[in-house]
Amino acid sequence: MGTASLTVPRFHLTRAAADDLTAIFLEGIEQFGLPQADGYHEGLSAIFAFLADYPHAARLREEISPPVRVHPYKAHLVIYDVGNEGEVIILRVRHGREDWTSSNYDG
Repeated sequence: MGTASLTVPRFHLTRAAADDLTAIFLEGIEQFGLPQADGYHEGLSAIFAFLADYPHAARLREEISPPVRVHPYKAHLVIYDVGNEGEVIILRVRHGREDWTSSNYDG
């Protein structure tokens, strides 16, 4: 028998990003209901997996200090970095209307 090779996406969330996801989920339940909040969360998870597969999909935003990559997902922006071994580090998940450019994204 052969063994199937499973590839696990190489990404992880900072504590701040995990807190962002919790807040987005809870606000989504309150505003739109559980089914939509679940769907939105699944969509964000799919974006994280995509970024793990294609870590350079978003350009490096060098005008932000330190430089980060930013990928949109509906009303939110996934702010991430690529580690030394190619792993994606999700730094924050911010609403597109927030002033996210002035934040400090040092992990």
